[in-house]
Amino acid sequence: MICGAYMTKVAPALPLQRAELGLTLVESGFIATAFNVMGGLAGILAGTMCDRYGYRRLGLAGLAILALAGLLGAAAWNFPFLLATRFLEGVGFILFTVSGSALIASAAEGSRDRARALGLWAAYMPAGGGIALLIAPPAIAAWGWRGLWVVLAVAAAASFALAARYAPSPKHGGIASLRLLTESLVQPGNLALAVLFAFYVSQWASVMIWLPTFLVDERGASAAAAAFLTALMVLVNAPGNVAGGWLLSRGVRRGPMVIAASAIMALCSAGMLGPWLPDTARYLLCLVFSACAGVIPGAIFSGLPVHAKTPQHISTANGMVLQTSQAGQFVGPIALAWLASHHGGWGATLWAMLAFAAGGALCGIAIARIERRMP
Repeated sequence: MICGAYMTKVAPALPLQRAELGLTLVESGFIATAFNVMGGLAGILAGTMCDRYGYRRLGLAGLAILALAGLLGAAAWNFPFLLATRFLEGVGFILFTVSGSALIASAAEGSRDRARALGLWAAYMPAGGGIALLIAPPAIAAWGWRGLWVVLAVAAAASFALAARYAPSPKHGGIASLRLLTESLVQPGNLALAVLFAFYVSQWASVMIWLPTFLVDERGASAAAAAFLTALMVLVNAPGNVAGGWLLSRGVRRGPMVIAASAIMALCSAGMLGPWLPDTARYLLCLVFSACAGVIPGAIFSGLPVHAKTPQHISTANGMVLQTSQAGQFVGPIALAWLASHHGGWGATLWAMLAFAAGGALCGIAIARIERRMP
């Protein structure tokens, strides 16, 4: 959850950072996106390192880097230094998140417990990110953006202490890095899960990013109201993550669950982006969209131990998933923005959302076929 909070803490702080450090709009964009660079470029590499050299060791290193980078960021005096600390935060984030699923899987007892535990793990981004969006405005009002950075850095240090005390030490090593990489890339289940996450994030992140703009520019909402409604949309995704793991532990099959969630996302998108419903109904559909979509990350993360060649391949597979996730976070929102600006408004983005949902459903079909053939 602290990792999720690190992802979203910049957005509410940018106005003060721009005023204090004299940032241009483009520089602000770099501050917001530098965090994702490591995941987009080296997610698989980070996962391979965790599988090769130890999940606990590199997971703890990631938390330590998050805490240190947060403190350094709080002391930043110009754009280059703040940008460097934000990139360093991304390094810590990717090291911990790629090792986290392997640590969770090894701590759980049995396949049913593992599915529920990984469903909880999948909720880290919406839960932590949503809470950060809610607490950031009062925290910044009380202590400034630097105070928010310090608070989260202290929380990361506390997480380091807890993980150092309680995190297991699952087996690692013994397999060369290149072999880990090639054997993970040829696993069809890994590829289906990775592509599925890209389609899912392309939809969900697009709604999260552009909902405030739509509410303020198109519906005249205040910035505070738009921030609250967006935070609520992010938070309701977390129960869906947990529900995904719970449903799998109760015997629901992964592929059909993904297909059903993708169909609901498509139907909700049609209602949200079409002109035929009142605003209240459209926002309620936005909440249904986010909550039901949440079962997909739960299905993905719980599927990593199932489809990895061995337990020592889990973090490499997780790195694949996170790398495609970063790609989806980049492509999806930009595609929707281009369609909205060139083809008559947000209603024109419906076809892209439907295409992403169809891609997710096809991945669900592929996963179902792969798992039917598994012993």
